[in-house]
Amino acid sequence: MREPLERDGEIAHLREALDAATRGEGRVVVIEGRAGIGKTRLVHECRELAKDRGFGRLQAVGDGLESAMAWGVVRQMVERSVSRYSGEIREKILAGPSGAALRALDDAALDQSEAELARTLHSLWWVAVDLSSTRPLLITVDDAHWADHSSSQFLVYLSRRIADLPIALVVATRPPADNSGPLAQLSVSAGRLLPRPLTAEALTALVGGHPAVVAALHAASGGNPFLTGVLVDELAALALPLDDASTAEKVGTLGPSTVFRATLGRLPAPAVALAGAVAVLGSHADPWQAAELAGVDDLPAAVEALTTANVLVTGEHLEYVHPVVREAVLTDLGPIARASLHAKAAKALWDRHAPADRVAAHLVHAPQGTLPNAAEVLRKAASALLSAGDARTAAAHLTRAVDERPDDPGLRAELGRALLRTGDAVNAHRHLKTAAQGLPDAELVAAAASATAALEGPAAAITELTEAIAARPDGESRLHLEARLAVFRSFLPDQRRTASAHLSAYAGLAGSTPDERTLLGLLAQMGRYEVRPHDEVAAIATRALANGAYLDDATGSTDAMVAWLVALLALMAADGVDTARHEIECARRKVRRHGSPTEFAMVANASLFLHWRTGNMQVVEAEAEGALAAVAHEDPVSEVISLRATSTHFAVYAALERGDVAAAEAFVTAFDTRHADARLTMPMIWLHEVRALVALAEGDARRAMSEAYRQRDAMHQVHVDPPTIPWRGPAAKAALQLGRPELALELATEQLDVARRWGAATEVGAALRLLAHASTDRVDLLTESVAVLENSPARLELARSLADLGEALRVARRRTDAREPLHRAMDLAEKCGSAVLHTRAVEALEALGDRPRRQVVLGTEALTASERRVADLAAAGRANREIAQELFVTPKTVENHLGRIYTKLGIAGRRDLARVLA
Repeated sequence: MREPLERDGEIAHLREALDAATRGEGRVVVIEGRAGIGKTRLVHECRELAKDRGFGRLQAVGDGLESAMAWGVVRQMVERSVSRYSGEIREKILAGPSGAALRALDDAALDQSEAELARTLHSLWWVAVDLSSTRPLLITVDDAHWADHSSSQFLVYLSRRIADLPIALVVATRPPADNSGPLAQLSVSAGRLLPRPLTAEALTALVGGHPAVVAALHAASGGNPFLTGVLVDELAALALPLDDASTAEKVGTLGPSTVFRATLGRLPAPAVALAGAVAVLGSHADPWQAAELAGVDDLPAAVEALTTANVLVTGEHLEYVHPVVREAVLTDLGPIARASLHAKAAKALWDRHAPADRVAAHLVHAPQGTLPNAAEVLRKAASALLSAGDARTAAAHLTRAVDERPDDPGLRAELGRALLRTGDAVNAHRHLKTAAQGLPDAELVAAAASATAALEGPAAAITELTEAIAARPDGESRLHLEARLAVFRSFLPDQRRTASAHLSAYAGLAGSTPDERTLLGLLAQMGRYEVRPHDEVAAIATRALANGAYLDDATGSTDAMVAWLVALLALMAADGVDTARHEIECARRKVRRHGSPTEFAMVANASLFLHWRTGNMQVVEAEAEGALAAVAHEDPVSEVISLRATSTHFAVYAALERGDVAAAEAFVTAFDTRHADARLTMPMIWLHEVRALVALAEGDARRAMSEAYRQRDAMHQVHVDPPTIPWRGPAAKAALQLGRPELALELATEQLDVARRWGAATEVGAALRLLAHASTDRVDLLTESVAVLENSPARLELARSLADLGEALRVARRRTDAREPLHRAMDLAEKCGSAVLHTRAVEALEALGDRPRRQVVLGTEALTASERRVADLAAAGRANREIAQELFVTPKTVENHLGRIYTKLGIAGRRDLARVLA
């Protein structure tokens, strides 16, 4: 087959994309154009080029009917790779990545949560990684404008994570109807090909004929290759020669029904009827089912007529040669005939026990009453669609189900929840309120309040829930509404005091149910922000966590996992590190088995807070970098932005402890650049503290003071003042540098008052050290700080106070007394990974005449925290793929890390790692 005319540029682009994938540099190409412009031909050319280069190939074609079937395009890709084989070969294929993909999709169908959708997308991405591990992979999707929503989401997910994989993703689609949805997102990140209409010169080369006829064909078709072919076929059928100038006048008389007339207008009636049935059944139509639907007795003859006319291609299934022909057939059928055929198809499929989603795809186009159990079929199909993240199609199915059974409050409730997920709060509220009248269920009342919040804001939802609670007796259903009320109040700063009083009434709950744990978790968060006694907060947080039960509650919801994380942070802020360590390890095992990048980042955030609290800055750095890498390509929803803010915060801490001020500045700048217009979240407020610390490290005390006060003002707006992220610390140090010791003393005294109100040894010891800097009574305050911190898990805070005490004693000419705290500070700083503090302690000891060992960055000490983590896993015998899965990165990232590790350690490969790291 010759190359298509006037497509040299497009084919060159496809060649370059395949060559880049061969080098391990993934590419995404979107071929966009109207029907018949030649997109399918370009996809075919790309597949042939990939075949010549030895690529693995997956392909799928979108279908209007299958767009209502969850994961239809993804299943099509996988099942095509399996269906050609049988027996032992088939079993072997199913034991590999293809089987993993099918299992992921089957598991996803059991869980409607958005969290499970995120896990499924990640699992499917790993299937693509595995398929490309032995040879480059080409994935093509033609007619993607008809792809189901869940598969389109996967294409976007894959496209964002393809850069260092040997994969070329080529998607052919008509122009998006608007600038929203997965295909619009895909176009933003891809190389776009926009095939232009053929010129008159190209048509001359394609069809020949008299110049006047060619000009008329060009005008009539607009240079569209497919329509040109149809017009030429019609002229041939009418015995109008192309080389006769008079034919040009006839071209203009060919009307809009030309496609149907040219392809099917002269075929026998049974063939036309079969074509209509195949058009209604969609791609991969079963020949015998199509014949039954069309009422065709002589199936072979009808198929022969359609294949001879180049309408259908045959094989195991019947497929249209071109989607434009199928659309022409559907148009010619008319709405009533189409509805009738859909009704027959739905009944036939139901009789054959076909999957609910396939039956439902016809039911939504068939008259009401087609099946007596239509509502249940539609409900089951909607459930699968919600599991796949396609709330819009699910809502359409459920709307039809309610039409079939309008008096079923349960159906209305499901429709209301689906509409809420689509963002249609108006109709969601209407259906949920109606359902709640028929089913006095607390969850429905809470869901209706969620719709109210989306429509009118949290304040209106609070009023609605307050009235509902007042009308209910005590009991579990009332407690569920109390928990939802507490969640809504937590969104509003002006409700914080009311929320605090409300939550305090539940301080004695045991934490034995999800609602009790929600209330306790919110109360623990409130206690931390309002600086209640830390031991009370720790006890409440421990009951909320309930030895892993709160984590289990969070399985299906990212919001619920945020609540788990917040309760855990409250516990760690109260120095409850042992219980927290157990929770984090349980969560890490759970996420390793089946988690999403966002869930991984949440656990990493918990871990970095734990290790910051205990003073292990190498782990803090590795966890922060790992979390940032995991969510690098996630959509910037509030949870993801908050995770990035927290990870950035602690990455800056780690960089400053290394003495790398430029890296610290770069972390903050990267976050600010990416989220300049983001809606403010609480973790974003805390970033003012690290901006102040960076300014202090750069010698800019005025900027440090400004950033500290910005944090103060933001905190005061929402009525919080947690001592664990103190704005007064950098403000007091800036005041000292600006020659304002009175202000520094005032701020440090305030910080100590807040810390003592909180009561945790870590904050009290750190506040005593801050006050010592602003006070003349320095040695006594630092001695007290050390004594307090000896009972804290915060080893780095202890090292800082020891270093300050040693320096204070040296300045006070108590040289002998100074040595012991300085030596301890030096040893602790080295263990904690603080090069800055270690250097300061060494220099202070050298000023005393000692000769302590200075840190020399050689061998394993030259590894970054992330490199050390990868090195340890590799030395333990983990394969690159296993390491990548555990750290939620690509195998290529692991490979690059190992390359740098081998160079720094001066070794040839992983065989020597265990020896060098021992």
